[in-house]
Amino acid sequence: IIEVRVVVVGIFIGLQFDGWKEARKDRQDEDVFLHRLHEDLLLAEKLSSRVRDRRLNRLHSAMAASDVLFGRVDREELMEEECTAIASITFFNINVSGLSALEELVSTGRMDIIRDFEMRTALVELQQTRAALAFMINLQTNSAGFNHLPTAHPDLIQATSYFDTRIGEVRSSHQCDLAGMRSNQLFLNRFSANLDGYDAYVQDGLAPWSSKFDEVHLIVDQAIGISHKSKK
Repeated sequence: IIEVRVVVVGIFIGLQFDGWKEARKDRQDEDVFLHRLHEDLLLAEKLSSRVRDRRLNRLHSAMAASDVLFGRVDREELMEEECTAIASITFFNINVSGLSALEELVSTGRMDIIRDFEMRTALVELQQTRAALAFMINLQTNSAGFNHLPTAHPDLIQATSYFDTRIGEVRSSHQCDLAGMRSNQLFLNRFSANLDGYDAYVQDGLAPWSSKFDEVHLIVDQAIGISHKSKK
């Protein structure tokens, strides 16, 4: 009986020790993963930041332009950003990079090493919103219902390209014939269809991903004790 008890106690202690070693390895792997994930987030943010805010803000400018076009706002001219929004709401492209550390963790079935339930949930939701955004970009880009209005109506929108030295890229400025737009029902119909599609792209794709991306970045920063300086 004593020998059996010694064997049982030995096995129990061995299992406890193995469990402790495995838990310790999981903590080390989690720390490595979080730092790799943070680097992935920084790269993804860098690749998307050039156009992310531009795409989001364009919806507000286009909606403001719609109010002017259809007489909901008493104004007889369009602001420059409103004219540009009318001309540009058929542009959906944005670089939405995957997070290689997260993809590797999912593929190896090791999501359980992340102890923080909030972080684990946010990472899953980030993957879901990224997939939804990719779907919306593909859907809207390949839709036959969109019209690039400066091309379809060059008499109503004149575009001029220039190099913006402040941000180091080629941009376009636009001039809009508001009176001509208001009197052209085909133009109004096309603009309305474009705006509806762009609203769906932002509300169902870009905005949820952008919000979840920032949330995940903040959670990871807090987990590894990093605080980024506010951007001016």
